[in-house]
Amino acid sequence: MSTHTTRTEIGQTLKACLTELTQGSAEAGLIQEDTNLFDIGIDSMNMTDLVLRIEERFGLTLAPEDLSADLFTRFSRLVDFVQGKLAHA
Repeated sequence: MSTHTTRTEIGQTLKACLTELTQGSAEAGLIQEDTNLFDIGIDSMNMTDLVLRIEERFGLTLAPEDLSADLFTRFSRLVDFVQGKLAHA
């Protein structure tokens, strides 16, 4: 079970994942609630890696039907998604 419970902690962890996946081109401090993840270098190839990191870091198992491209259009949507999954885990 994950210890990342607050929205801030979830956001910080997700920002770290995104920074790693983009090899530093997406600096955590520049990722805002309305940041489009596709605009910072997330594409279909590293979306899979992002999902795997989310599962690992938050102790979640995500079903394919839980995921949609719309989820990755705004950072806030991704944070909300993870927060909701953790609340029901």
